[in-house]
Amino acid sequence: MSKDVTAPCQECGASVYPEHIESGKARYEGGKLLCPHCVVDAEKENENKKEKMSYASDDIDLSPISFDEPNPTDMSESKADLSESRIHGFSDDKFGTHGWDESKFKRKVDSSSPHAIRCRIFHSKLSDGAMTFMNNQINEWLDEQTEISIKFATSTIGIVEGKHAEPNIMLTLFY
Repeated sequence: MSKDVTAPCQECGASVYPEHIESGKARYEGGKLLCPHCVVDAEKENENKKEKMSYASDDIDLSPISFDEPNPTDMSESKADLSESRIHGFSDDKFGTHGWDESKFKRKVDSSSPHAIRCRIFHSKLSDGAMTFMNNQINEWLDEQTEISIKFATSTIGIVEGKHAEPNIMLTLFY
């Protein structure tokens, strides 16, 4: 390479000047001419490779772990208590109609006020049948709540954690 000729980096295409090569900032690596930036990247890659190689050294015990198998005839270990005193269920009576009990709230609903006093959240999986069910559930709830008027509503789609993490639509009604 002559003193006044630049060459392109064979990795990124940047200009490599003769003084970069003379100072060692740019160099040939693996048969390719690399600019100063690509040289730094190549050095980082080499360090990462060396670091990964050091994890596989002889210092680490990679022998299989053995577990003690439980003896199926040994009944000394306590089993889960499934007696009736430990099993608790719930019903509509416990939580009010459809799991919603308005009697525990202190603030009175004011349908003439432009401000929301309470909110109710409905959620559903993102399937046609589930959203139809949610639609019916909202309409039934509104039919039962004759003293309220909806001030505004918001909706969002997000993951609801449960037995399976699934996307759901959540509708919040402010009244």
